[in-house]
Amino acid sequence: MSNAWRALSAVAVLGLLAAGCSKQEAAAPKASTDAGWLTGGHDQAQTYHSPLKQIDEANAGRLGYAWQYDLETTHGQEATPVVVDGVMYASAPWGFVHAVDARTGERRWVFDPKVDNSITSKVCCGIVSRGLAFAEGRVFTASIDGRLSALDAKDGKVLWQADTIVDHERGYTVTGSPYVAGDVVVIGNSGGELDARGYITAYKVSTGELAWRFYTVPGSSTGPFEHPELEAAAKTWDPKSRWDVGLGGTVWDGMAYDAKLDLLYVGVGNSALYPRKLRSPNGGDNLYVSSILAIHPKTGRMAWHYQTTPGDQWDYTATQKMILADLKIGDQTRQVLMQAPKNGFFYVLDRATGELLSAKPYVPVNWASGVDEKTGRPMETGLADYSNGPKLVFPSPAGGHNWHPMAFNPETGLVYIPTLEASAVFWVPAEPFVYAKGGANAGAMYAFPAAHAGNWGLESPAAKHLPPLSELGKGQPDTTIRGFLRAWDPVANKVVWEVETSGQWVGQMNAIWNGGGVMTTSGNLVFQGQSTGALHVYRATDGHPLAAIDIGTSIMAAPMTYELDGVQYVSVMAGYGGALGGVHPVGTAAERYGNAGRIVTFKIDGGPVPKPAEKEHVSSVPRPSVERFGSAADIETGNELLKRNCARCHANEGPGAIPDLRWMSAQTHQEFEDIVLKGVRASKGMGSFASLLTPAQAQQIRAAVVDSAWRAYESAQDLPQSAPHAPQTAPHVPATSPELPNSSKTVPGHEPSTGAAH
Repeated sequence: MSNAWRALSAVAVLGLLAAGCSKQEAAAPKASTDAGWLTGGHDQAQTYHSPLKQIDEANAGRLGYAWQYDLETTHGQEATPVVVDGVMYASAPWGFVHAVDARTGERRWVFDPKVDNSITSKVCCGIVSRGLAFAEGRVFTASIDGRLSALDAKDGKVLWQADTIVDHERGYTVTGSPYVAGDVVVIGNSGGELDARGYITAYKVSTGELAWRFYTVPGSSTGPFEHPELEAAAKTWDPKSRWDVGLGGTVWDGMAYDAKLDLLYVGVGNSALYPRKLRSPNGGDNLYVSSILAIHPKTGRMAWHYQTTPGDQWDYTATQKMILADLKIGDQTRQVLMQAPKNGFFYVLDRATGELLSAKPYVPVNWASGVDEKTGRPMETGLADYSNGPKLVFPSPAGGHNWHPMAFNPETGLVYIPTLEASAVFWVPAEPFVYAKGGANAGAMYAFPAAHAGNWGLESPAAKHLPPLSELGKGQPDTTIRGFLRAWDPVANKVVWEVETSGQWVGQMNAIWNGGGVMTTSGNLVFQGQSTGALHVYRATDGHPLAAIDIGTSIMAAPMTYELDGVQYVSVMAGYGGALGGVHPVGTAAERYGNAGRIVTFKIDGGPVPKPAEKEHVSSVPRPSVERFGSAADIETGNELLKRNCARCHANEGPGAIPDLRWMSAQTHQEFEDIVLKGVRASKGMGSFASLLTPAQAQQIRAAVVDSAWRAYESAQDLPQSAPHAPQTAPHVPATSPELPNSSKTVPGHEPSTGAAH
């Protein structure tokens, strides 16, 4: 298919002409002059920019506490609220919605989606919500189990509800925000690392009637095809592709809408399985994974598509937030779409046609030497192809930019990007891939070269065959893990200024997760929260720091601002988690004060922000509550099962809300099978894994956890490391041992991951 990744169909051209919107006539959605914040990104263009300027560079240092609101959860907060007519609507984990008086923080109503907690066995990367939508007096929200609800904005009552999941036996969940495009509301889903086949679904705003569904990848090479675009896509897949695994392409985050062009822009996620040789053995671009799609919202038909990473095998999603703007490029003002996806290139596209205008790296990249601006294709180097052995890849699967919103200020002309500089080594396990329905099915492993954690930061047997970093890193960029807030000029394609956000974690994983989402205003300001618990304010033109307000709660979400009764407020949803699960690295506010989620709101000359009470900490690694058991083979198998099924939540990196399994009490060990296979703790977020694990496999996981606990304990005590030993079956565990607290000492070592920040 010639130029398939950016072609505009003849049908689409005719549709635009019929609508009276030629390329020259169409205009960008203008930033609202409303004093509220009307979408997750403020406007339909998703700029995360407000024209308000009562708070400016001269008085930003006087920002203080106005009010706070308890979200009654310890899960991560990734959403940005909306404010309409003096009411703030905020989406929270599971799919809760809180309506709050935006002047005082007083609760108006709460919507509880009443989710069956067993869904947590299918959650890739945290029980989170990335936002909600508002239109026609309705609040639209998606619960993690895939139900889309339209709520009456006055009282939160359900006006209609739709189950958006086509197959509940597969690994589908929903963490993304709905988007309104004309008279439809559109929602995607998560699960690309499991066995989801991606799609978006549109429902009538007024009635909830199904309008259309667009699948992002075909279900077979021969059909039947749900819509014509899939027949074209199927030609870019090997007929012997792993159709049974779903192939990925989930739409778990960014969309934007241009009302003048009447086009909905959709970011599509990574392919699955990850490795090309397993997923589509004879290659191909594998449309429409890792792509940007332009969809006619009235019909659900595609106008154009652009694929950022053909044949993706590094989890390079293109689901990151997209921003619509008008830019003067050369002697023309172009209507553009901008995105900084995971693959490390910043894209500027003509949003009417999909034409590539520019694509330049904003972080170190080694998988491609650049993007051919004539064809739109990346020029792969081969340095990152791990088909025949481990390779060091830049950027890592965390991406050069993840879900954290970036912002565009039309007055400075700059895009403010929370960027991640990290590499990872990818490899295909030696064991044959076995499909697990509804389970993790990435088909590849990866590990980060984190500092102070050994050769690869891994104690797992899975990493024992990796070449040393000194070998894989020859001639490659610096592997030191860092995070930055970068101000990017999308016309000159360069960094204008940057602020390092690594904090105390340079070289460690939290260096890339310290900096949260971004908001900018016409007061020449940029706002960004950090996991340290500080809300930072910078001058938008040059990055000069103006304020840092310590709130005592870690921040990941993008802030927002609104004005009521002549007072400008800044507000942010605070709480740590997401893809990090419940791990709270030492030095974060979550580690010091706990992780009770809350909305914190500021105004000029407000007071000091109230902080939660400090947690009590245990400063040493406790002695494991049970003795080692199981053979070396059991423990090795258990480690593999642990990484595939558990590590995406239960990472061994320090204290947190989700338990570090190594420090289970004897009572918990006794109940282990009931917890894992019967879901007796589903109400706490631990659903049943009975469809994925046998009782024998559950015990192998437990044996691996116990062995890991003893290794950590022996290391902390400077004791010789013991080898795994008999007995071959788990011993009886007394039911009277007390629960041991989590350790607050970070034990070096990062388990390899098969998940991503979805």
